[in-house]
Amino acid sequence: MGLDARIRYTKMVIKDTFIALLKEKPVNKVTVKEICDLAEINRATFYKYYSDPFDLLDKIELEMLSQLQSNLKTSPRSFREIFIFIMVNIRADSERYQTLVSENGDSKFPRRIFSICYEHITDDLGKQFPDLSPIQQEWLYSFSAQGCCGILERWISGGMSEGIEEVADFAQKLIEATTKAMASNHQ
Repeated sequence: MGLDARIRYTKMVIKDTFIALLKEKPVNKVTVKEICDLAEINRATFYKYYSDPFDLLDKIELEMLSQLQSNLKTSPRSFREIFIFIMVNIRADSERYQTLVSENGDSKFPRRIFSICYEHITDDLGKQFPDLSPIQQEWLYSFSAQGCCGILERWISGGMSEGIEEVADFAQKLIEATTKAMASNHQ
């Protein structure tokens, strides 16, 4: 096994161990010693890559967000299509997402997911609402994204039992109602 493969393997073991611990307790109760003992590594190895469990959590999230961002560059553009895309990716790695969004993980993670989507939606908002100022378009996106974050959090914590299309259609209807109200107020 080459050096890069060993590094990737070591990081994977650390992350998997950490996720397993997050299933049992909040991030602020997870210790480096526990991670090292369960992962069968020494503390120096852990500190070579991460400063503490919070840094590890952040790096796991950044890695997942980076992967989503990379995939979004070649995927759909409408809010509904992006929402479906996100949900499909979440379902594919459901155990990790459920753990990260749980009360033991990071409740702000879904908001971070939607923050990476903004650049993919801005052209659509500009075309749909040319009379809105750029800041008003940001407000509209924030309003819609926060609502979708709530739906996404509930869907994840509920075990992702509802169909992706059903959830996306519901979110789309809410967004359409909001945008129709916005359009009628600006005519």
